[in-house]
Amino acid sequence: MYRAIRQVNRGSRGGVSLLELTVTVLILGIVAAIASPTYSSSLQKYRTEVTSQRIVQDIEQTRRVARQTNSSRTITFSTTSQSYTIALVGSLDRVGQSYEIPLDRAPYHSRLLFLATSAQPSVSQSTVAIVFDRFGMPNQGVRLRVGSGAIEKWIDVAPVSGRVSVQ
Repeated sequence: MYRAIRQVNRGSRGGVSLLELTVTVLILGIVAAIASPTYSSSLQKYRTEVTSQRIVQDIEQTRRVARQTNSSRTITFSTTSQSYTIALVGSLDRVGQSYEIPLDRAPYHSRLLFLATSAQPSVSQSTVAIVFDRFGMPNQGVRLRVGSGAIEKWIDVAPVSGRVSVQ
């Protein structure tokens, strides 16, 4: 009996047939096609969320530093360079340069889509500066829109209080 089993095993080949391999690759392709739009949408949502949180934190930090140092502080947004700069703060990685956050590069991969002041809320501008006085009050209200792909968020800086909100 043992010899018969051994002889049968010798005759059979190990491995995977071309048909089995083709079916496996086809199934993996279908799963990838189904998962890809979901992954892309999740990634765009994540990037937009991270970008808006970073902008809010930097605006609030600029406002806080203006109050603590009893001096004015400026944060400037630009749709042209797709970045924003905080004046009088040195860059962490480029000696002698201002603190600039490029939004169109890693890790954000987002865009500044719209900049407007409270004086002209429906007119998009290429550059907007918020100057916080020594009491932490802004010189103007600002509305900006950030996004990645189809996902967008609005960030508002209140003209009188300087409070920041995200929608």
